[in-house]
Amino acid sequence: MALGMPTSAVSLMRLQFEALTRSMWLIYAASDAAIERLSAPLTLEAEQAAKNLPSAKEMIDQIGNRVGHTVPAAAHQMLTQFKDVSWTAMNSFVHGGIHPLRRSADGFPVHLALQVLRNSNGLSTMTGMTMAVLTGDEAIATPMSKIQPAFADCLPDLRKP
Repeated sequence: MALGMPTSAVSLMRLQFEALTRSMWLIYAASDAAIERLSAPLTLEAEQAAKNLPSAKEMIDQIGNRVGHTVPAAAHQMLTQFKDVSWTAMNSFVHGGIHPLRRSADGFPVHLALQVLRNSNGLSTMTGMTMAVLTGDEAIATPMSKIQPAFADCLPDLRKP
């Protein structure tokens, strides 16, 4: 956004969201077979096998099915909320749809640029929390969980479950 490339900025958020979704899915919901497919040495066969993994929506649904077992409700809630609010526009930016065409023709209003920034901060926060969980150290994960309320002014609003 700061470099004047809003279409690229929003498109990159889609890539970041899908990478975060996949990482959370691998932590919380993926089968051993799926993990093996993604861990295999890169061959044509392994590449084809990895293509048959679930979509982002399916991964989020699988994560949701494990809430209360191995998945914190907040993790699923944040993925779902981000997808619900941003998915259509992110797809439009990635695939050259109406959103980037209108933004190119009409400009990128400040309120939309600020929302993109808040969404990007939200993705970074979710990624940080995921990395904190991976450490297995509560001394790292607990402070990270307090980021959302402490920086609510520059993060997306959280909907109540």
